[in-house]
Amino acid sequence: MGCGSSSEAGPAPGGAVIDTGNAAQSSAVDRELERARQEEEGKVKLLLLGAGESGKSTIFKQMRILFGAPLTEEEKSQITPVVYINTITSMKILVTETTNLGYQEEVEEDNRQHFDLVANTPDNAVIDATVGSAIKALWKDAGVKKAWERRAEYQIVESVKYYFNEIDRIMAEDYVATQQDMLLARVRTSGIVTERYVIDGKGFEMYDVGGQRNERKKWIHCFDDVTAVIFVAALSEYDQVLMEDSSMNRMAEAVDLFEEICNNRYFTNSSMILFLNKKDLFEEKIKAVHIGDQEGFGDFPAKFGQKDYYDAGVEYFLKKFLDVNRNPDRVVYNHVTCATDSRNVKVVFNATKDIIMRKNFEDAGI
Repeated sequence: MGCGSSSEAGPAPGGAVIDTGNAAQSSAVDRELERARQEEEGKVKLLLLGAGESGKSTIFKQMRILFGAPLTEEEKSQITPVVYINTITSMKILVTETTNLGYQEEVEEDNRQHFDLVANTPDNAVIDATVGSAIKALWKDAGVKKAWERRAEYQIVESVKYYFNEIDRIMAEDYVATQQDMLLARVRTSGIVTERYVIDGKGFEMYDVGGQRNERKKWIHCFDDVTAVIFVAALSEYDQVLMEDSSMNRMAEAVDLFEEICNNRYFTNSSMILFLNKKDLFEEKIKAVHIGDQEGFGDFPAKFGQKDYYDAGVEYFLKKFLDVNRNPDRVVYNHVTCATDSRNVKVVFNATKDIIMRKNFEDAGI
């Protein structure tokens, strides 16, 4: 027995010697591995899927707001330049399309200088009083507004109008991005982003993945043992085409993708939850753009402007998604959402959480 060791060896049957210290250490490792295994098995794993621009990442950010740590001042300062970029690039697109669509001559003469200033502003510029005033004036201009009304004919993020309407605050010298600014900030998701939360004592792990076609091949890494799939589709995109394929309607693409996901063998044992998102933009758009006039949706039964048009539209698109579920035993839980509304997302997620936990109990025979 040397003073350099606290373990003791003793004889075992057959003359073998067992190092009781190493055995105890091995047992402790086994217990820790078992604890880690049980903890991993007990996690609720949520996979956010959907086509690009559907609002998946906004829901992902809402989860951080509702259940994670609040934004730090450093994070707010990091979001500020993203808001600048989103605002400037979107107004530059609008300026370009005002010309392309033939409305440049309708731009008020006093705004022509603003037109040129914005067109020549670097994407990553700070929005100061000069740039901000130009954006403000153009957003009110009749010619630019006409181009905005035809936004389905080109690629622009619709929610950017929030920044245009908030331009007085954004161009202030002491501007720092707010929580709502962060929710609306657009940075394309590439690869897989993971967040972890503890909700009501239960571990949750959520994955956000790129929605564009070239990103979807990366989803396979998230397929292992997923508790639930939350598929996000934008109701308001029934008159828009894909960024990566101008011949494909975004809503039709979302339905096709949902069919692929809903009937995928990897998700046989996963709960399937459908979020019909952007209900606020949908409610606004249907006042001007008839669903039945869009290619592929000519069978929409409601008349333009009728009293229950909104409900008829939601029901119509919901049926499109539900009809592609080929498993008669699978229930597709569905919610109509506005990802930028924290209260709405909280209510919807609490309902979603109850669905998931109930299924977990059923699977466990409880």
